[in-house]
Amino acid sequence: MLIAFAAVGAIVVGAVLWWIRRDQAAGESGDPFEMDVELGLAPELEPAFVEGLRAYPLRAGVRRGVLTTYEPPRLVSLHLLADAFAARGEAALHDPQGTVAALVAQLAAAERPGVLHLRADWPDGEMEPARFAEAVREVIGAEGAWSADEAVGALQLTVRGTNTMMLDLARLFDLYREARDKRSDASVQTLLHEVAPRMIAAGGPGLTWTKPPTREDLRIVLGDAPESG
Repeated sequence: MLIAFAAVGAIVVGAVLWWIRRDQAAGESGDPFEMDVELGLAPELEPAFVEGLRAYPLRAGVRRGVLTTYEPPRLVSLHLLADAFAARGEAALHDPQGTVAALVAQLAAAERPGVLHLRADWPDGEMEPARFAEAVREVIGAEGAWSADEAVGALQLTVRGTNTMMLDLARLFDLYREARDKRSDASVQTLLHEVAPRMIAAGGPGLTWTKPPTREDLRIVLGDAPESG
């Protein structure tokens, strides 16, 4: 009897320690779906929305108002997704997992404001995406918070902590290479100073925002560069 109780006690203690280690590991690795922006959802909707994101069946993550999916590579504005989730009303509350999955599939099916499709390919024999992303960072948006995801070829710049510009590195590289073919003697920085602000001012293709950018957002990103041209 004592042996049986000891065995049960060991199992319970082991289970408790496993849960503690699991919680500690989760805390150390961070929550890939932790909300770091204000989406304007009603108090009863936000927990359901986050629950739906966490249950999304494909590899994905959330950061600075952007949902990143990896198969296929897409960037989706959380503001766009949250507005669509709220529009579903009671249906979203009753089935947040199914609602989020359906909305991501619907919204990300084609590019639109707030949705960016990313090119997985990168030309051989050229500078690596990380090096190119760093060169772009040196040209634009000194006042913003940057992040790059080489796995999908994306660059993000958050301005004033509220709006994030999403940029497809492969399509910007296409513009850079076209300019380089015409001016082979120009430096990387010189060419990016020409093509990057033009792409941003035009609003793409290959670029979008989590919310429509204000003139102040564009000023922060473009600096002294013109907003049109």
